[in-house]
Amino acid sequence: MAEPFDFSQAPEALVLTGVSRRFGALKAVSDVTLTIRQGERRAILGPNGAGKTTLFNTICGDYPPTAGQITFFGTDITRLRVHRRARLGIGRTYQSSLLFSGLSVLENLYLAVRAASAGRFSLRKAGPADPDVARARELAGRVRVSGFLDTRIDAISHGQRRQVEIGMALAGNPKLLMLDEPAAGLSAAERPELIALLAGLPRELTLVLIEHDMDVALSNADMVTVMKDGLVVVEAPPAQIADDPVVQSIYLGDPH
Repeated sequence: MAEPFDFSQAPEALVLTGVSRRFGALKAVSDVTLTIRQGERRAILGPNGAGKTTLFNTICGDYPPTAGQITFFGTDITRLRVHRRARLGIGRTYQSSLLFSGLSVLENLYLAVRAASAGRFSLRKAGPADPDVARARELAGRVRVSGFLDTRIDAISHGQRRQVEIGMALAGNPKLLMLDEPAAGLSAAERPELIALLAGLPRELTLVLIEHDMDVALSNADMVTVMKDGLVVVEAPPAQIADDPVVQSIYLGDPH
């Protein structure tokens, strides 16, 4: 589990108040209220169909909420578009890979750095001394893929691709990093590397992750939110989650 960290007096990073999201008659997220403070590691758990990814996309701006309010470090972002939320400091990964498979690890990270920079539409060719290349190399070190800089994305392992995706999400120096099932598809041998990567992220960075893998989620969480049928049903520290009767019922089934 994450090292103990007192974030109780830290500023509120992300506040959701009565957030709901409908798709026609389906209420995928229902009246979610939660507060995540700066530096906190928050895991969002739940079975398939619980509303986790819809909530995630509502926070990031892919879907506007049909009710409720979202504030980010005190700014109301409820109706802001995705790119404006990103400019305020929300970085994210997706369940499905968005990497450029024909390019190298370094080239993927470089493009992410360029996309986050003020001169992102410049057509200049990068040289070896380009500060954006240096930044891409720095990100590779942070996500533990420095040994594969010149390797094409389609030639590295699935776990290493996940690490590159996190590096790309970090390119814009986000205040909040949102990871959508970063352990999905990882082998048992790859998971410790991901856990170590997440544990090494700077503590001032707020982290929210959706996960099915309980070990990965609880290893990096200060607090856990459990969802079912679009509702938040449990919110507790990780030490209390595994033994919670509601969580056991969700994941193991109700023996009665």
